[in-house]
Amino acid sequence: MSKRLYSLACGLMLLALSPVRAHEPGTFESPIVEQRVAKFKQSGGDIQSVFKKHLPAGDMAAVEAAALRMAAWADEMPDYFPKGSVSEGADKAIWQDFSDFETKAKANASAARALAVAARGGDKALVAKAAKRVGGTCKACHDSYRIKH
Repeated sequence: MSKRLYSLACGLMLLALSPVRAHEPGTFESPIVEQRVAKFKQSGGDIQSVFKKHLPAGDMAAVEAAALRMAAWADEMPDYFPKGSVSEGADKAIWQDFSDFETKAKANASAARALAVAARGGDKALVAKAAKRVGGTCKACHDSYRIKH
């Protein structure tokens, strides 16, 4: 057997033995799943930076910028969950009660906008309180729709 034919046979065997990701009928993976994961990571990083970095430093401009990014993501979040899309962290309950999921996303957007307004006002205590509300809206959605691994 030639080296080329041997390599081709080995490659085909590896492909045949590779695990195949099984999906339920009607489900799909797409770049939108990767995009939503990246956006959730950005949003999580933003809220963490508010609490751990910007608020302690009194950097209200950075708090406002983070809050506006979080609000923008929350506004578009439901669009990143087309029916049938799957990811490890998304519970199927999202699609079973999508209107509740949308309501939770709107609450998150509203809380993030309130945080931006508080940051513009500059009162650290009010900003901390508003940031906790944002965190609470994140938690409410995670408790209902996020699968932790």
